[in-house]
Amino acid sequence: MADLFKMVKPFTALVLGRINGVINTMAFRLAITTIPNKGNAMIKITDKGTFTEKIINGRGLQIVRFCAEWSGPCQMMGPIYKEMFSMYSNAASFYRVDIDEAPLLKKQYGVVELPTILFYKNGEQVDFAIGLISKDSLKSKIEKLTK
Repeated sequence: MADLFKMVKPFTALVLGRINGVINTMAFRLAITTIPNKGNAMIKITDKGTFTEKIINGRGLQIVRFCAEWSGPCQMMGPIYKEMFSMYSNAASFYRVDIDEAPLLKKQYGVVELPTILFYKNGEQVDFAIGLISKDSLKSKIEKLTK
């Protein structure tokens, strides 16, 4: 019996290690999806109902970034978008749509190039940015729309 326990113990540690790794990966993905800041959070939208509820029926300025994890320009714009979120989270709501998880939204809103950022004010699209844009350009658009 003692020999059996010696054989099972390393296997148990391996399984628990893998489970812990999965839990850590899930926690990391959750941290990427919801980025808390001063009581607000950048929200990931994955379906039409949520898009309608948050953006189309929303009040004030909503900024929606359509992106994909595999896109180089999206990866480059990610930190800039997060910085704008940190700077303007009190003046606007920030959202993220992963086109691989929400292909119908990509099609419905005519997204053909990544990243695409749509600006909505009180449910109406008022501006957009397509492709890789500078931090100053994005900041200028947000400042113009928050006045």
